[in-house]
Amino acid sequence: MRLQVREQGDEVYIEVSGVAGRHQRVLQALTECSRGPCGIGGEPTLQPQDVSVRAGADEIKIRLKGRGGLRFEPLAIYRCMRHALIEERAAPIAGAAVPAA
Repeated sequence: MRLQVREQGDEVYIEVSGVAGRHQRVLQALTECSRGPCGIGGEPTLQPQDVSVRAGADEIKIRLKGRGGLRFEPLAIYRCMRHALIEERAAPIAGAAVPAA
């Protein structure tokens, strides 16, 4: 999975390729990240009118445009999405046994 986040003017563009049918997980991660640092906090600050989504077979493109003075931080979004989508998947499962050789 490849994640790119960039800012252009007052909009933030998120592109995730290699999703292979995990589009819903990408949107779930974005929602979690909008609640604060890596999902910690209360209600999401992201509203439906702030988001535009285009999905292909193996990619998803998301455009965020804050309204009413809301500004999205691309670096914070990147770090949180990377943690939620990539690092959590790569982390070893606690208590998993490794077969002896």
